[in-house]
Amino acid sequence: MAAAVDRWTELAAKPEAADLADQVFELVYTQMRAIAAARHQELDDLVQIAAEQAFRALPSFEGRSQLSTWTYRICYHALVSHERWSSRFFRRFIVGREAPEWDDPTPLAEEELLRRERVARLRAALACVAPKRRAVVVLHDLEGLSIDEVADIVGAKRNTVKSRLRDGHRQLAKLLREDPYFGDAAGGAQR
Repeated sequence: MAAAVDRWTELAAKPEAADLADQVFELVYTQMRAIAAARHQELDDLVQIAAEQAFRALPSFEGRSQLSTWTYRICYHALVSHERWSSRFFRRFIVGREAPEWDDPTPLAEEELLRRERVARLRAALACVAPKRRAVVVLHDLEGLSIDEVADIVGAKRNTVKSRLRDGHRQLAKLLREDPYFGDAAGGAQR
């Protein structure tokens, strides 16, 4: 513990510490937004949780991986932990009630409305994918990380990540095939 405090004191004394803190927060915000899927109502809370964990753990960051990989891992674990907690909460206290959806009253062109509807439906479908599979799909397919980078972030073996990715693709393709905005075109998403 004393070594971590000394390292944090050493980091905080440097002029680039503020830049590092800004960079960590920006990474956490961007990454959490990417992997949190349809949880836009909880995004601020998730970012705060992950940012607090990242700032607390910053003295232990040894630089053996990229800072973005390190923060992705923190975001992933914060999201999975939050998913567990919220599923337990909803099972116990909320039965048959849906959270209200946010509506954007701005009138848009028809193409933009269709694009937004597809994005909303894709997010909703992603939200239905199991959390560990969803995180792997988002990190690999949307964020463009390699299988090895994803494995490092989620703390799983390479083959486990590959199977979660395959299963996530299958689950997402099945959900999208049933959606009229995607239909049979979604069958090609399966690998």
